[in-house]
Amino acid sequence: MTYGIAMGLATSIPLLHAEENHGKNASEHLQEAIKSGKEGSAKGVLRHTEEARKELIEQNKDHPYTHLQKPIYGEHQKAEHDKEVFEEIEEAIEEAKEGHTQEAVEAVERASVHLREKDQSK
Repeated sequence: MTYGIAMGLATSIPLLHAEENHGKNASEHLQEAIKSGKEGSAKGVLRHTEEARKELIEQNKDHPYTHLQKPIYGEHQKAEHDKEVFEEIEEAIEEAKEGHTQEAVEAVERASVHLREKDQSK
């Protein structure tokens, strides 16, 4: 029995660490996207935002945030923020592809806020 508990803990710790790394990497890419946008580089915004999206997809593979059939606002805070992060990232990517650097930066900033709130929520 003790062996089973120890093995369960040993296998869950790397998953938690990987999830934290993906979230940290996504946050860093979003900050780089903002920096690139403020320097006027729509391509930089696009590149870093796409990398952030990849990291968040990997994070969700490790620990998916799912909704119930009838979600109640505030009940699944992580899932709600996760959804908002992806929506803002998609908007930023579209704006950057169109060369709208300022609009892309604004969407990335909103995504960054939602990512931070997701990390702080239950």
